[in-house]
Amino acid sequence: MNGPFLVVNSPQIVCVSEPDNGITQVTVRGRWNGALREEASRVLRACVTQAPRMLLVDLTQLQDPAGDSATMWRTAARYARTVDPPVILVVCAAVLAVRQRLSADGDQTVMLADTVDAALAATPSQNGWIAQHHLALPAVPGAGALARTMVGDACLAFDVAHLVHPARLIVSELVSNAVLHAGTDMDVWVSVRDVRLHLAVQDRSRDLPQLRDTGTPPAALQRGWGLGLVAAAAATWGAMPSRHGKVVWANLDTQAETAS
Repeated sequence: MNGPFLVVNSPQIVCVSEPDNGITQVTVRGRWNGALREEASRVLRACVTQAPRMLLVDLTQLQDPAGDSATMWRTAARYARTVDPPVILVVCAAVLAVRQRLSADGDQTVMLADTVDAALAATPSQNGWIAQHHLALPAVPGAGALARTMVGDACLAFDVAHLVHPARLIVSELVSNAVLHAGTDMDVWVSVRDVRLHLAVQDRSRDLPQLRDTGTPPAALQRGWGLGLVAAAAATWGAMPSRHGKVVWANLDTQAETAS
């Protein structure tokens, strides 16, 4: 069973994921120290695993006059380039000491921008990056069936018919979970991101899902059991905050031989 990549906002790190444009923004604030380094490493790894097209790291509120955080951003950028598909990581509003360390000896591993707005303005159009289908749904009992139909049709359109069954299973559980626990309107996204089929359900609740670890589900389904199916079917999955709630996502490998 795949462990989830869950991101919870904290006083020092705030994450915002928007599946419609494939951009995730992470704001790091406070004084740079060992504890913040560990938290930033965990959050950035989860964000990269989600497979956004771009990851913006906003350091406007980071206190790092000596530039000690530079090693973290360089390591994260290298890791982001090695995943499939590669993720563009841009460090925004870094203090002079950080910029100097990142640019030492002509190293161009990390992309730099003066501000988040400047990074967004320089971002190329997402046209051609992903094929994406979207469905807006209310929190009603029939939402899962509508989502399954949309995802199944999308898999056929994306020429990944072998993923229809696991994709429909995953989105059904994610939508059912949103109906039961969030009870808000939601958006369902399915996209092809290089070798990944990416599924995402965005609702208006900030409460992240919880996965039951062990045990046998009773006759009446309890909270968390559906996510066990998601964990078993997906290559990776997780949840993170969005601008007005949260996104629960899952990835499937489009190069898998079969999925039945």
